[in-house]
Amino acid sequence: MKKILLYTMVFAASVFGLTSCGDDDSKGKSRITYFPTIELKGGTPYLWPKGTAWEDPGYVSLMGGQDVTDLVTVTGKVNTDESGLYTLSYATTKNEDGFGSSTSRDVVVVDPNDAVEGLYWITPESYRLRAGAKVEYGKSYPIQVFNNGDGTYSVDDLLGGWYYYRAGYGISYALGGSITVADDGAVTINEAGLPGWGDSYDAYNITFDKESGTFTMTVTYAAMDFVQTWVKQQ
Repeated sequence: MKKILLYTMVFAASVFGLTSCGDDDSKGKSRITYFPTIELKGGTPYLWPKGTAWEDPGYVSLMGGQDVTDLVTVTGKVNTDESGLYTLSYATTKNEDGFGSSTSRDVVVVDPNDAVEGLYWITPESYRLRAGAKVEYGKSYPIQVFNNGDGTYSVDDLLGGWYYYRAGYGISYALGGSITVADDGAVTINEAGLPGWGDSYDAYNITFDKESGTFTMTVTYAAMDFVQTWVKQQ
């Protein structure tokens, strides 16, 4: 009986000691943390017509079920007088423990009167052919085409986002370049390069249909054929 009583007293003392230590360490700290969230309306990338005053499509920020959208800070600028890619950053308010969240939106400004310039989306059925094995892109990825003002157009990825988006390697693994589009729809690549690996394409066959706003192409890179269809977002 004495042994049982002794063990009980030691156990109680141990529990008390742990609880007391925990209470001291937790003074001034929140036991429940509500993390702020932010959701962009309209998504990203977001298409915007050149020459039209910019209006943000909106966003919503919640923290612990409460709407704190008014406390979101937006930085960056969209120059609607010039075609191009512009990035806006959104940062939420921080909770009492100093935690916040942030996100960004890419705004693609294009001339709606330019038949070629625009934001394109590769069709999920596009595919890579490697040693006879066909693998589809599986998702729709964005491609930006901008008028350079000299009769040529810049393209951010002639591989349609295969390495940039699908593989997640980032923009350094996009095959960016310059193209010329003839009146009959024939496309010429003037120059192109993939910075991440320091190389370029092997061959290509590209056409553009003005009426449907569609690029149809096969770009051969590293002995692989990237068979793609890009559709212009209207």
